[in-house]
Amino acid sequence: MRAILILLGLVAAACSAENSDAGTDDTTTSTGVADGCGSVRLTEYAASSTGWCEYDRTLAVLPQFVQDGLTFAIAEPYDGSSYGGQPGESCGECWEVSTIHETRIVTVHDLCPIEGNPLCAGGHFHFDLSGEAADALEGGALDEAVTRRVPCPVSGNIHIQINDRNEWGYVRLQFVNHRIPIRQAEYRNAAGAWIAVQRSGGAWQILDDAETFAAAGPGGVFRLTSAQGEIVEGTNALPYDAGMGSVFDVGSQFTDQEPLTKACEFVPPADIYVDGFGGIPQVRWDINPWGNASAQETDKGCYEGSCLVVAPLPQWAGFHLYYRQAFPTSTFASLSLRLRAESNGQLNIAPSNDGVRCAETLVDVGPTWNQLTLDIATVCAGLTQLNGITMDNPSQSMELRLDDVRLIR
Repeated sequence: MRAILILLGLVAAACSAENSDAGTDDTTTSTGVADGCGSVRLTEYAASSTGWCEYDRTLAVLPQFVQDGLTFAIAEPYDGSSYGGQPGESCGECWEVSTIHETRIVTVHDLCPIEGNPLCAGGHFHFDLSGEAADALEGGALDEAVTRRVPCPVSGNIHIQINDRNEWGYVRLQFVNHRIPIRQAEYRNAAGAWIAVQRSGGAWQILDDAETFAAAGPGGVFRLTSAQGEIVEGTNALPYDAGMGSVFDVGSQFTDQEPLTKACEFVPPADIYVDGFGGIPQVRWDINPWGNASAQETDKGCYEGSCLVVAPLPQWAGFHLYYRQAFPTSTFASLSLRLRAESNGQLNIAPSNDGVRCAETLVDVGPTWNQLTLDIATVCAGLTQLNGITMDNPSQSMELRLDDVRLIR
């Protein structure tokens, strides 16, 4: 079972739209289905070679990226795969994940259980990346990405990893190297009948069929049904001498019946504050006041809906509107916001990265709402990445309101 979540960091996603401000989105259902591009939240843990799915991710029959550790623990509510099957169907399913920095395919190898892990309880589609996957994607520090299910880029046939067996015909196994998740598994017994293989946690088991799988038995071939409905029959009968820890070639492979062509693009949430902080649950823009400034949300005196009020905002005090994962300065073309103060004053405003500011713009503020638009390429000519907007007050103490703070592509 997966290890303790590491909680640091933050970013947000887009596919066709630029923002995902809700707890779920239109392309991700409660069962984890994503027919196109969907938002996913990422954390990181230290994975071992064998996880809840009960297969060794270093097996030579697996794609190289799996052997290299690009795997993850899927949040328990989505363990039925993107096709909404029974728990465990997700094991071995492949997902293409795009962060701000990278796009990689990763595979389900483990489970992030609900118990003890609030982030894996289903509030948002969630992957707990192995350390290797997090490094490859430059993500996993409680940030957001965009993802889509993809057929696993496997070569060769589906294989069985034998996890346990005995002389009475008991076999515990896991299927590996399948292109599409497995919905149903059957074997043909010694009498020629097809018998269902039972799911057992993240793996499968055959209960004491001595006539088929004991020492004197003929073994059995397997018939597998993919989550897309394709049925394939193997050509090789699993023999008794395929002992515990061995890997066996079933003799067949799935084809992808539902090919996808649309690629995903990850874009941080453009709405910094529009009737609420932009982003997904636990991964949102936020405000960090300094110099005795104090900030809160309000629905009083706003331009529209709710807004941010910074009161007091003493002279030389300020605040950062921040997003804890930096993104390229070129991601957005401009910054737009509305601001108003109870009394006349001035405010320095600049996009920033960890407090390092672009060129500051000195803005007059007063009792009338003022809309400001900054061209990011112009004011941030010397800064390659951004993760915030910094504002400070060079004038007398004021009560400031901000509304409709957004980035524009």
